Amino acid sequence: MTVTILGTDSRANFLKRIKKRLLLKPLQSHWVVLSYKYRADVSPPIGEVEYEFKEITAADNEELDELTAVDVWKVPKFVTLRKLKQGHHVYIAKYKGRIVASHTLIMRDKFQDPELMREFKMASNEAFHLRAFCIPEFRGRGIFPVLVKYCLRDAAVNYGRGNGLALARIDNRNMLRSVVPKVEVDRIGRAGFIEIFGIRFHYLWGREAFKETRRRFFIQNMVGVHPVFQGVTLSSTNKKMKLKTSCMDVGDQTEPSRPLESYSEEKGLS
Repeated sequence: MTVTILGTDSRANFLKRIKKRLLLKPLQSHWVVLSYKYRADVSPPIGEVEYEFKEITAADNEELDELTAVDVWKVPKFVTLRKLKQGHHVYIAKYKGRIVASHTLIMRDKFQDPELMREFKMASNEAFHLRAFCIPEFRGRGIFPVLVKYCLRDAAVNYGRGNGLALARIDNRNMLRSVVPKVEVDRIGRAGFIEIFGIRFHYLWGREAFKETRRRFFIQNMVGVHPVFQGVTLSSTNKKMKLKTSCMDVGDQTEPSRPLESYSEEKGLS
């Protein structure tokens, strides 16, 4: 057996690391896993016939500019373009030619969540719903639930992914009590973490909640870990990096319920 005796410098560095870890504040984040499936055809809100729903692509430059201008989460155009190239599907709702709501779907087998900093795997019939908003003056008019149903139908018919999954904070009572019933959402599980001294305990429970994800419970050392989204780790050398978050809102009356995109204002992410 070999016994290593730490020198003065090594002991000092070791004690600094221990002190740094002990000073880290406890963190926790808890979410409800939601499932909403394609069940019915889409019809415009009662009394409103001027609505148009569509999926936009990187070629729709004018609509991308307008989306960037009205996006309540202030997501830059370059981020939207990058997400489109990565396979995100961006949908919009228009009223008399004006964008009033938007919703995004991820239709891949797996993705990295930037808030929980973990990977989720999806079944071939599942899509993850995020980056949703309705501009303030159109909230409460029933437009957003219709847009969600349009997205569900399009994902089911054209992509074979009719089971939509989303995450909502457990403390977003307004959304869970008043908005969720409008889009016929089922609560199928919980996801989140508890972090103490830089050690994060992840959990995911619920048989139907991301059922292809095998890592349901695991431990992660968060000391020195930087935010991750869509498989990209931010550089630790960019000390001036400023991160913002956009949120997921599955209703048209509530405040944000889902952090959605992290991006740098000074450095693009690939």
